Amino acid sequence: MKLTKQIISIFLAILIAAFPLLSFAQEVHYTNRSDIPKQYTWSIEDIYNSDTDWESDFKKLENSLSKVENYKGNLKSEESILEILKLKDEIFRLNDKIYVYASLKRDEDISNPKYSAMADRAEGLNTKTIAAFSFVEPELLSLPEETLKSYINNPKFKDYDFYLKNLLRTKKHSLSSEGERILALASDIASVPENIASTYRNVDRKTEDIILDNGKKVKVTPAMYSKLLDNPNREIRKKAFESEFKSFEKNIHTLAATLAGEVKTNIFFAKARNYNSALEASLDSDNIKPEVYNNIIKAVNNNLEPLHKYVSFRKKVLGIKDKVRYYDMYVPLVKQVKNEYISYEKAQEMVKQALGALGENYIKDLDKAFKERWVDVYENDNKRSGAYSWGSYDTHPYVLLNYNGTLDSVSTLAHELGHALNSYYSNRTQPYSKAQYPIFTAEVASTTNEALMIDYLIKNAKTKEEKMYLINSYLEQIRGSIYTQIMYAEFEKAIHEAAEKGIALNSKFLNETWGNLMKKYYGNDFEVDELAKIWWSRIPHFYYNFYVYKYATGLSSGIILSEKMSNNEKGAREAYLEFLSAGGNDYPIELLKKAGVDLSTTEPIEKALQKFDSLLSELEKLMNE
Repeated sequence: MKLTKQIISIFLAILIAAFPLLSFAQEVHYTNRSDIPKQYTWSIEDIYNSDTDWESDFKKLENSLSKVENYKGNLKSEESILEILKLKDEIFRLNDKIYVYASLKRDEDISNPKYSAMADRAEGLNTKTIAAFSFVEPELLSLPEETLKSYINNPKFKDYDFYLKNLLRTKKHSLSSEGERILALASDIASVPENIASTYRNVDRKTEDIILDNGKKVKVTPAMYSKLLDNPNREIRKKAFESEFKSFEKNIHTLAATLAGEVKTNIFFAKARNYNSALEASLDSDNIKPEVYNNIIKAVNNNLEPLHKYVSFRKKVLGIKDKVRYYDMYVPLVKQVKNEYISYEKAQEMVKQALGALGENYIKDLDKAFKERWVDVYENDNKRSGAYSWGSYDTHPYVLLNYNGTLDSVSTLAHELGHALNSYYSNRTQPYSKAQYPIFTAEVASTTNEALMIDYLIKNAKTKEEKMYLINSYLEQIRGSIYTQIMYAEFEKAIHEAAEKGIALNSKFLNETWGNLMKKYYGNDFEVDELAKIWWSRIPHFYYNFYVYKYATGLSSGIILSEKMSNNEKGAREAYLEFLSAGGNDYPIELLKKAGVDLSTTEPIEKALQKFDSLLSELEKLMNE
């Protein structure tokens, strides 16, 4: 359902971090939200003037659901089908608006019981709304194929032609009503492996405290672990690594059984729906063939030399006498350069300058976003952390920030505005049924903005040291989002294929598979410790069913599109703006192909990794000057 996809888009926006730039924060924190000047808060009154108006629409939607029951079992004529599709749009548009308002109000202060309760009620109503329309697709799929095809070509169904086309495409993988009922009943069981792994990772797992070089004992929490991996003292990094990884090693056989359960779950659902493999089943929701996934892995495997060079470069810069280890891969190669506080007004100007390649109209719409208060800027007590963009079809987009005056915050602003204007253009151009862009393309608009932003910052760096730090940050983003995520993707593919052949996914097999991948990806100057081979057990993404490759496609697409526009390639800007306005009116591969990125070939990944190589060469040159 549309709303669910919006929620996942928020998750993506938070999960995919902005380019890690200069991050010396000068905290801007308000204790009371009421003390924040109005111009720095989002205009939530544009959705509802009051909570009373929200309550009125809530009751209206509850009452509207009674209309839906009249169509159950009666979707047999052109008129009744068109009516239910229009009613579905009408009700979900209202549902989205109700849900968004309550959620945004809750996120302003998550300790406020009133808005937490409203958000819970909106969630419950959303569930009821989804359930009310659950009969529609099975009834449509029960119709003769020729009937559905006739609707696709019928002008009366122009807003629903792609929906019906996709429904018809997936018909062969749909089951009878009873079969669908059984699979729905199994959905709770299917989440058990992920729940077990998450509970262990976040609740039951215990790390050992370590002693710093100043004699202070510290607890290795997730946040502290990330900080300790940045420590210039290699021995401290090693201690942190051992504390973290040994906490997983203690229960490695259980974690292997849990991951095996996830893989078997994916295989079960794939077989139940008559797919040839779990990979094919996962990709089919976006109409992507396994060959695309395989080609991306192949492209990265054919371009591992730049990553090997980067590992060797790390060894040299860090003065490592033996070989680079896992715990050496995250410490910055260039010391951070403290930057002066950047006001939010200055950040707005920097973003507009950096995104100038997107054209005059795009910049005008950025001004509109700033003037009309789409952005909630500063932190206040109990405000939701992180950043996201959200909204509904009948509202303008909203952006949540916790702005702190760093270049990282400026980059995050550019990232989230990429999402916001993507939604703004899609909603303004497409009918509701086609406005929501697919998850596969969700991060392209944001990463394109970030790529333009980082290139702008590098070109305008005030000192050599700042430029080096920014380049190293860019290298780390590409390494993390392309090389690392595709290593994850290759691991996922390997363990699913093994399970499909009947091979047991025990800890020995998983460790060996992971260790071999690390050797291949990181090269001869990297040492694969036995403890590092359990890295797979720490990764929550392996419970997302072939999801991680989308990080690589999103970033590589963003890099290519930003370069096309920066180089004033003929038609590049126009094609990109059409992409931003296309919403979900076609399949993801086709949408990106029209924008100028063909992910059915290896070229986009190859070009992104060429960028990595050129950045590395530039950093080496600057360090040797």
